[in-house]
Amino acid sequence: MTLPNLILILAALLPAIALCVYIYRKDRVEKEPIGLLLMLFGLGAVICFPAAWLESLMDTTLKSAFSSMVIVVDDVSYLDTVPYHIYQILNCVFGIALVEEGLKWVVLLIATRTNKNFNSFFDGMIYSVFVSLGFAALENVFYVMDYGWSTAVTRAFTAIPGHMFDAVFMGYFYSLWWAMKNAKLLENKMIADGVIHQRSRTLTSGSKLALSLIVPVLLHGLYDYLVLSEGGTLFTVLFYALLLVLYIHCFRKVNQLSKIDAGLLEAASAFLYRNNAEFRRV
Repeated sequence: MTLPNLILILAALLPAIALCVYIYRKDRVEKEPIGLLLMLFGLGAVICFPAAWLESLMDTTLKSAFSSMVIVVDDVSYLDTVPYHIYQILNCVFGIALVEEGLKWVVLLIATRTNKNFNSFFDGMIYSVFVSLGFAALENVFYVMDYGWSTAVTRAFTAIPGHMFDAVFMGYFYSLWWAMKNAKLLENKMIADGVIHQRSRTLTSGSKLALSLIVPVLLHGLYDYLVLSEGGTLFTVLFYALLLVLYIHCFRKVNQLSKIDAGLLEAASAFLYRNNAEFRRV
């Protein structure tokens, strides 16, 4: 491998690595094992290959489904405006976003759902971000090697953070699911111990787990739709507006959850201590 190519690969990897370091440093309660995080990053990279195959399969399927609507002019194939945008929406949401976010989600669940290190709210976000940025890093290498430095610079501020933003939403709802699931277990134990006598109607964790997939899929699909569709200036403006909103919201959410994570742990400990004390008095 030549030196220029090596430098290009390093440039492709650097944005994802920098964001991983950023999110790791935001973990204020208990640092996650480096080995676990590297495994999640590596698994995220590995799923690039099945994702590429599935996306190709979905693309072929969609093109076949829309083939009867194709208009040929001077040996160039076109779709009318409405079919074209329907095709792009289906391709971006199901052919790309569902494939990529779905594979990340499966890896996240399999690798961390019952992991003993998953013991605070912020952990779910860290795990999600590392899986997503592993995927983004390898994908970026392929793009940058094909298209060069201009693509490396552009994607460092768009696609790579975009993958992280999807992961922030995925990790947030995943952590909500984890917290509600454990709260339900705690509730069951307290009922069995006689501490409380009525079940909560709000501790339903299944919807949060579903949202941990649905929200990033829709967000990723919208991002790709604005990028890939030929919508002119309007779509360009909407894309950068979306990106700006995501930058502000997601970095704010990471900082917010990082600061309150320790507080949540202390509050939970105090709650357990108080209820146990009341139980002992009874």
